[in-house]
Amino acid sequence: MAFDQTTRNRLAKFVGETRDLLSIEFTQQLQNDYGLDPTTGTVTDLDKLSHLDDTGRQTAHLLRETWQHYVAGSGGSGKKVSTDALNRLVREQAFTVLNRLAALRMAEARGLLIESIAKGLQSKGFSLYARLAGPALGETGDAYRCYLFSVFDEFAVDLAVLFDRFSTSGRLFPRETALLKVLEQINHPDLEALWEEDETIGWIYQYFNSQAERKQMRDESAAPRTSRELAVRNQFFTPRYVVEFLTDNTLGRIWYEMTQGRTILKDRCRYLVRRPDEVFLGRATLADDEDESSGCVLAARQLAECSEAEFPPYDRSDIQRVIDLAHTVDGYQRLPASDELWGGWFAQATEAASRGEYLQHTTQEILDLLFIVCRNDRATDGEMSRASWLIDLGNGMAP
Repeated sequence: MAFDQTTRNRLAKFVGETRDLLSIEFTQQLQNDYGLDPTTGTVTDLDKLSHLDDTGRQTAHLLRETWQHYVAGSGGSGKKVSTDALNRLVREQAFTVLNRLAALRMAEARGLLIESIAKGLQSKGFSLYARLAGPALGETGDAYRCYLFSVFDEFAVDLAVLFDRFSTSGRLFPRETALLKVLEQINHPDLEALWEEDETIGWIYQYFNSQAERKQMRDESAAPRTSRELAVRNQFFTPRYVVEFLTDNTLGRIWYEMTQGRTILKDRCRYLVRRPDEVFLGRATLADDEDESSGCVLAARQLAECSEAEFPPYDRSDIQRVIDLAHTVDGYQRLPASDELWGGWFAQATEAASRGEYLQHTTQEILDLLFIVCRNDRATDGEMSRASWLIDLGNGMAP
């Protein structure tokens, strides 16, 4: 399904309406249950909240700690600072709940979750859960909340950043009336096809910050004044086709040129820009001071022509690829410039090989050693000893 402007507008409408529903719900919960008023900035002493049970008191305490953290981070004080911090609490709780429910709805559409959101209280998953639990979980609304919490906990094993019910930004949950309204919005027929699309969750992230809010920020200040303003101004979702275009013409293009066009990716990368008269570079030519009889060339030839008996771990094509790769290692940057250190490392490996012992190296160290052999023509006195050492190094690399 194409995310045309009409589709995006409908999704933006859904996100805006759902955000408003959840914001109103959580504002009321803070005011009525937890003694925090986002309208006036008033914070009631925790000791006066005698109506809360142990779980409620723990949540109230955590919300106050978070509010204090936001106030301290603002660097200011007063009613406006307190109000802004409490409204941030509301906004983050609404954001978390919306994305949790949307993620579950998308999981359903992909067959990763039994129907739990699509039909609300009549969903197959909840019907089975309620039948097994019986009346032990209370009324239907209470049982459905317990069911969703169980689903959250299951998904939190792999995706705790979103589904952890005990995280600071996810402690509140809408009461039954508000939850049913949110589910009604999620399950609107206009949105049904969107839950199968990977891009949906990305557009939800973007549309949670309304265009009007961004415009107001820019009107009030040309530059972001807070970390939130910086995030809101720059939180734009990148559509899939843009990502594909960038990857096709960076990684895809590099591979296309490395294989000189002989790759199936040229047909799979839909946005790869190809010219009708492509010109590919051939194999690297020898440097002016490196003729066909130089030591590193003979060494490479000797190694590439080894039989399987002489060089059992690799076939000749593998050996040649390693040699080619060694030539691409930027050894002059990685290794010390001192010839003494280079020669010492080479001598250590050669001496061990002459005793039939092979030093253990990481892959990068092996490439560095190959770079020395291929590029430092003064490493040994004779050409054949260099070729023999390459063979010994290869044998030492055997598992």
